[in-house]
Amino acid sequence: MRFILAAFLFLSNVAFCQSSDPSAAMGIESITGTDLRKHLFILASDSMAGRETSMPGQQKAARYIAGEFQRLGLKPVGDSNSFFQRYDVEVSRINYVSSFLTINGATTPWGNGYLSTSLKETTITAPVAFVGYTDNKLDPAMKQKIAGHIIVSILGPRNRAADTTSEGFMGKLFATRRDSGSFVLMTITEDTGRASFDAIATTLGSFGMDKGQMRLKGAAGGGFQLQLLRVYLSPTRAEELLKGSGMTVATLRAKALADSAFTPVFLKNAAVTIANSVIRETRVAENVVGFLEGSDPVFKDQVVVYTAHFDHLGSNASGVIFYGADDDGSGTSTVLEIAEAYAANPVKPKRSVLFMTVSGEEKGLLGSSYYVQHPILPLDKTAANLNTDMVGRIGYSYQKKSDENYVYVIGSDKISKELDSLLTSSNAETVNLHLDYTYNDENDPNRFYFRSDHYNFAKNGIPVVFFFTGEHQDYHKPSDTPDKILYDRMARIGRLIYYTGWKVAQLDHPLAKNPAK
Repeated sequence: MRFILAAFLFLSNVAFCQSSDPSAAMGIESITGTDLRKHLFILASDSMAGRETSMPGQQKAARYIAGEFQRLGLKPVGDSNSFFQRYDVEVSRINYVSSFLTINGATTPWGNGYLSTSLKETTITAPVAFVGYTDNKLDPAMKQKIAGHIIVSILGPRNRAADTTSEGFMGKLFATRRDSGSFVLMTITEDTGRASFDAIATTLGSFGMDKGQMRLKGAAGGGFQLQLLRVYLSPTRAEELLKGSGMTVATLRAKALADSAFTPVFLKNAAVTIANSVIRETRVAENVVGFLEGSDPVFKDQVVVYTAHFDHLGSNASGVIFYGADDDGSGTSTVLEIAEAYAANPVKPKRSVLFMTVSGEEKGLLGSSYYVQHPILPLDKTAANLNTDMVGRIGYSYQKKSDENYVYVIGSDKISKELDSLLTSSNAETVNLHLDYTYNDENDPNRFYFRSDHYNFAKNGIPVVFFFTGEHQDYHKPSDTPDKILYDRMARIGRLIYYTGWKVAQLDHPLAKNPAK
């Protein structure tokens, strides 16, 4: 197998030298699996501690990347002529010690049969109304009667096949009442299975609820501003809520299942207070930026931007590290190798090139969002963004095909069909991968087009292409380790990304954009 792969790479290189831009060839050979492996074993090492945004491991990774940019002779264009573009983030998390739920005089701490997922600082004492399942219909006149109540529902739709996102009562209720601050939405979980209290607690933990939520400091709106207090309640706690009412969770479920039209049950004997305490702190994160000035006096004020995110998930409460080798140590290592290819090439591109590894992707594309709000180089002079996120493994679909010779390309034709044409010609002239456009559909349920850092550039009308090889069994798990990466294959993808960007940088005209829709 290794012999076949080596032969393939040799023939690919021969074909490249025969048919493509010879000036690009002088840099492309420097992109190797050996170098990628060296970078990635450092970035995904124990010492980087999972590279969680704003934490010491992420900052250590940033220093490593900056050191590589300096070694390659790139120009520091960040804060105070450094390689860093720093930004403040606000981290909010529930104060477990000070948060509590009191039912009929008995107080229980956060996590003991109740969970609040909201980051609203509040204490509420209110009457209680039970409204059934999320897809039970409610007489519009009843909405006024339940205003100011703690609203209790049962987790999940009564009809499990129902679409509760648009027609379900709770979705409408949330939309119409979320800004009032007048009630709590309390959901009774199941006894067992994925909808049980313990399962939900585990799921929330895996999404970092214990670490809180992060956003750019000063950002308007977002989840921190929601006035609705969302609470999950175990069946045991729910039974305490129903004491003295003559009802049980079972009888309420039966009532809600009996008819899609539902009359709220007002639990007049229930006395409930919920206190939600929130800790907020400001931290600092950074993007890492290295600049190569273009050679053409006409075009050098335009820039091609290569991006990848170098942050990951850090470690969990037990100290288990999420290494993030593929996500996105692979993309970060690829950007470093592409930067080396440009640096190694004695021919400099007409346009300038910015190499940027961003943080905060796992927290909501924060680093790239900050960049487009505070661009180092003007956005209207940004020719294109080539983003690399998870290019080191074989995704689920191709595991079934036993095919390694592919890469998913996303977004390349959405703003500039010329960019897509340059991509396909670059591929034909170099590594001849199968360019898979499966996830290019914005309506694809995975929504990958919206889930990586290129999207912040696309929102600003900048042509983008996102390179990706798919999710796999180790996605967002501690087992995403560097020993599982296919480095020679990753080098082929890196060569394609390098050459596509090179072609954009060498155009003798501005990259054509699609007509406005």
